[in-house]
Amino acid sequence: MMKTVHTDPVLNVDTYGNIFMYATHHDLTTSPRHIIRMSEPVQPELLQEAVELALIRFPQMAVGLTRGEQAYSYRYLDKPPVVVPFQNHLSPYWMGSEDTNGYLFLCGYIRNTIIMEYHHCTCDGHGFDEFIRSVLFEYLTLCGHPIENDGTIRTRETEFDPSECEDAFPLLENVPRSGKNHHDDQPVFHMPQMDGRADFNELMTEITFPFAQMKSFLKKNGGTPMTYVMTALSRAIGMTYFKDGERQRIAAEIPMDLRPLVPSKTTHFFVSLLDLPFLPEYFDMSFGEACRKCSEYFSTQRTLEHSAWWAKANGDNVFSLHNADMPIEEKEEAMRTRARNYIRRDSFILTNIGAFHLPESMQQYVLDYAAILPCAYQPFGVLVSSYNGNMKISLAQRDHSIDLVRNLLDTLAETGVRATTYSYLFHTTRYDGKRLAK
Repeated sequence: MMKTVHTDPVLNVDTYGNIFMYATHHDLTTSPRHIIRMSEPVQPELLQEAVELALIRFPQMAVGLTRGEQAYSYRYLDKPPVVVPFQNHLSPYWMGSEDTNGYLFLCGYIRNTIIMEYHHCTCDGHGFDEFIRSVLFEYLTLCGHPIENDGTIRTRETEFDPSECEDAFPLLENVPRSGKNHHDDQPVFHMPQMDGRADFNELMTEITFPFAQMKSFLKKNGGTPMTYVMTALSRAIGMTYFKDGERQRIAAEIPMDLRPLVPSKTTHFFVSLLDLPFLPEYFDMSFGEACRKCSEYFSTQRTLEHSAWWAKANGDNVFSLHNADMPIEEKEEAMRTRARNYIRRDSFILTNIGAFHLPESMQQYVLDYAAILPCAYQPFGVLVSSYNGNMKISLAQRDHSIDLVRNLLDTLAETGVRATTYSYLFHTTRYDGKRLAK
């Protein structure tokens, strides 16, 4: 077995995130997108300077990739980061290539909108939010706005701690783990016509509503925000794709942040991939009852013993392959096959990254926030976020029919939630290790 662990913590690959080095944007969501809508047109020169200043505090973001004979590895970059223009929501760029000067994140702009994407091998959504907040703070300061750090932003005035880029998966060695009572791997709803690896644009719809409306329903009926979204999506999928009277099991892959269970400052990938099923009999229940049933089940899956077991098992599996003694071409294909087979156990992927927090002094300049999970090999990519009292469901579809969105809006309305929508064609920044900057 190869050894790819470095003494330099910045160059140390984490246990699970390395799978994204070998995959492409066809296989996994290698490059999720964050969208920040500002109150003023973006000034690209100042944004460029802000990114450079933020990298002083986040050295783990100032790296690129090298495609070796047997494995990928991080490398330091000697070129400055770039800020690139967008003409629409379809990215023409390649992550880690000459387009980004080798950087594993992309910062772009269009009118009053900042677009930031990251390669998943460097961090997860919560980790990248830390970097975004630092960039925004530096940018608004350079713009001359009177903003203050309330202590929640990792600015240059705070000190970098190597634990912020630690591989947190070894921490799971010290917690109880149990392989019992997992979601059984039964056939679930799929869209076979959406299989394959064709590089199509996706239909993206941002569905936004006041968080208080959903909270009011949950207070009366029980459930959680995640199981509320799962119930609404499952019922809408049934209305859209099932034939009359048909009932199928639906299951979502839920990436769950492990930091609340196993504390770590890391910005690297530190999640457990859990399954949340919506059973056929739930369709005959009221929305509230089905939501409670989902919550009762998912509460058993989110426990430390269960989520740590899944994270450890998946992490060890991937890290072992990353270190295996085999040619890079064979390893890439093995990783991609493993990724596609795993995510095909579920109907779609559903991620909740929670609230995007900014100091009060910054909020008047940041009007809206959204995050997107591209479909990759799944028919849908769904990401839930919130900002300033509004919840947003970002729904990416390889199927460009708007029927699913209409049915989802009708389902939400049944619970007293009135949502607005914004739809557009979308394509994430592409990634393939064969196109890395030299």
